[in-house]
Amino acid sequence: MMPDPPPGARILIVEDEPEFADLLALWVERHGWRQRVAHDGAEAVVSFEAEEPDLVLLDLSLPRLNGWQVIERIRATSLVPILLVTARDAEQDKIRGLGAGADDYMTKPLSFPELMARIEAVLRRANARAVAIAGDELRHPGLVIDGRGHRVTAGDREVHLTPTEYRLLRHLAERPESVVGHTDLLTAVWGAGYGDDLHLLRVTMRNLRAKLAEAAPTRRFIATSYGVGYRFRGGEEAAGDA
Repeated sequence: MMPDPPPGARILIVEDEPEFADLLALWVERHGWRQRVAHDGAEAVVSFEAEEPDLVLLDLSLPRLNGWQVIERIRATSLVPILLVTARDAEQDKIRGLGAGADDYMTKPLSFPELMARIEAVLRRANARAVAIAGDELRHPGLVIDGRGHRVTAGDREVHLTPTEYRLLRHLAERPESVVGHTDLLTAVWGAGYGDDLHLLRVTMRNLRAKLAEAAPTRRFIATSYGVGYRFRGGEEAAGDA
């Protein structure tokens, strides 16, 4: 069972529409979390650096620095969870957001109860990482997963994964040669309520595979079981189809 999210978690809300920012702040406070609001990207970076929050709610269309630039600044130094809340609902924006390092993506207009549930799920996952005894190390041909440092090395290169990509790889690598179903993966990596979001899983898997292939082009670590799920294949040579 995952540990509860930390009480009084600090949420940085980055939103340039004052009325919507006030609504977000109100809902966050109602759930017992602390909030701080930044109305543009530059202010968000300053607020983040002054006191690193437990989670960032981030719009993409922002003045001064846009959401993409804010993600880049945060991910340069931190793995703090980022949940995008934006009116941009194009598939390429979702793919780009998740690939840049966001943990989740919701589009406006949205359900505030669902948003609060997603915040809690992301906080639970982050807290589980923080309290887990993670001194173990997984080794497969061409791949090392360092549990304590949350570092991955493929071939002889370090692979810079987002927290979600790391969890996805780790979950599969702990079950070599076992097919893990889509629903099981979504629930284990993202949490309850995500079991049918195949698009989220496929986008994250695509980004994970691309990073592993760039670091170790002669190996294939993850195979697709079409219509079922994915299988970690132990880093075998890439002579066959993945």
